[in-house]
Amino acid sequence: MSEDHLSRCQDWILTSLCQFSPTAPITTPDLASKLNHSVRRTEMYLEQLVEMGLVRVHEVSGEPAWRPSSDGLAIGTVE
Repeated sequence: MSEDHLSRCQDWILTSLCQFSPTAPITTPDLASKLNHSVRRTEMYLEQLVEMGLVRVHEVSGEPAWRPSSDGLAIGTVE
């Protein structure tokens, strides 16, 4: 997987996830709030990134929480 295959929004969400939560999972509302972005659309992009193997989903207090996979971290932290 290379960053050439990511849409601008997917890249933005992945890069932001790597910046705000590189190792600990973050919930969709928390990430969306940091980005001033819609929760629904943020979750949609995160789910797409999970399908690509770039993000992993966990459960925190009964709701989905996200963190980058090792591949996602490598792509999301490239300048």
